[in-house]
Amino acid sequence: MPDRGTIVFNEFLAHSHAEESDWIELHNTTGETINIGGWFISDDDSNLTKYEIAEGTTIGPYGFIVFYEDPNFGDLNDPGCHIPFALSEDGETVYLHAGRNGQLMGEMDVEEFDASETGIAFGRYLKSTGTYNFVAMSENTPWLPNAYPKVGPIVINEIMYHPDDPGGEAEYVELLNISGSSVTLKEYDNEQHIYVPWRFTDSGGISFDFPLDTTMEDGEYLLLVKNIDAFNNAGYPSVPGSVQIFEWVDGSLDNGGEKVQLSKPGDEDPVTHERYYIRVDRVNYSDGSHPAGEDPWPTEPDGSGDSLGRLFPHYYGNDPNNWTATVTSPGEPDP
Repeated sequence: MPDRGTIVFNEFLAHSHAEESDWIELHNTTGETINIGGWFISDDDSNLTKYEIAEGTTIGPYGFIVFYEDPNFGDLNDPGCHIPFALSEDGETVYLHAGRNGQLMGEMDVEEFDASETGIAFGRYLKSTGTYNFVAMSENTPWLPNAYPKVGPIVINEIMYHPDDPGGEAEYVELLNISGSSVTLKEYDNEQHIYVPWRFTDSGGISFDFPLDTTMEDGEYLLLVKNIDAFNNAGYPSVPGSVQIFEWVDGSLDNGGEKVQLSKPGDEDPVTHERYYIRVDRVNYSDGSHPAGEDPWPTEPDGSGDSLGRLFPHYYGNDPNNWTATVTSPGEPDP
């Protein structure tokens, strides 16, 4: 049996248009042809054998193969479809297992994904750290190498997570519109016939919903601050009067590093009434010391007066090679 990770989930479409089909792409990461006949794909860890790949199916060196909801894993006319399934547009987990003669042989890959936009595929993206993120793609490329990640329309552009004010209350996050047009931070819910705002969150308790009709013009900056009075008294460069500033109040950015995310609303679960959110931008930053000497994030923003600044707004943001320590410049381009 091949080693785990030789065949991986490479790209999939979970929120297809009505006339199209969900699909799952596998990728052979090796220079050898691999026989995947008898292997299994599933979206349920309590039943890992929902779809059995036909005997004799192979993937050539560094090659790709795509399975579709119709006519493959969602269609009982395919002999390998034991239990039909479709990928959830609200996010779920998919599983790939080696198999033989109808029996599981071992786990090969597992991929969890969040809610997605209609017609936008998730794909595997290699970061400068040598690790992968599974993120929305700028273009769908079944049977081919992946395109670059989808970036924008609004990005997280600067993060002051550890200010040097006494109470640490002068935290801020700067957003930037890179889309080329105006963006209003709300979405229309067709089921409830209401508008729902975009949301900014972190992994430690911040959850801020933008006021409805908050609009950012192309190239416009917007600031989210923890405490407006502390921000104004922190000695930062003066913010242009045209910049919108919102106070999130509850919660704090983690000085050691965490995940911050900008999301737009997706569907609401009809049973639990939980709102699913679609990631617009996410940054898993660090203070440069986890562990010391190996963490690729800069250390200067950790209480020394600098902030984290995004080097290239149009490039993928969740990668330390696109961030640097910078002189604070809330509401303006980084110096």
